[in-house]
Amino acid sequence: MNKKQLFGKRFKAIRKKFGYTQDKMAEIAGIEPQSISKIESGKNFPLLSNLDKIAIKLGIELEDFFYYDHKVCEDDLKADLIRVFDSLDQTDKEKLLRIAKIFRV
Repeated sequence: MNKKQLFGKRFKAIRKKFGYTQDKMAEIAGIEPQSISKIESGKNFPLLSNLDKIAIKLGIELEDFFYYDHKVCEDDLKADLIRVFDSLDQTDKEKLLRIAKIFRV
């Protein structure tokens, strides 16, 4: 599944969670209903301004559209963890290590 498809799946899940039709989402964003269909099918990304209008109307954060329920490959996960770890100061690195050890089996 590519990024547009992942986004479309998440967008559709949010729309359905709030009980809106594609027509209603289009009305909120001020776009054509066909545009919502293209977003949900993974053909297009929405404009950020339209996505922001929808988030405000739904009372959610813009970031909520980007939380995907998909598996991340282990190499990407390690790279992300290293980037986060490297950005921390020594004290926070030690705290993170203590927390990580709690989850170790």
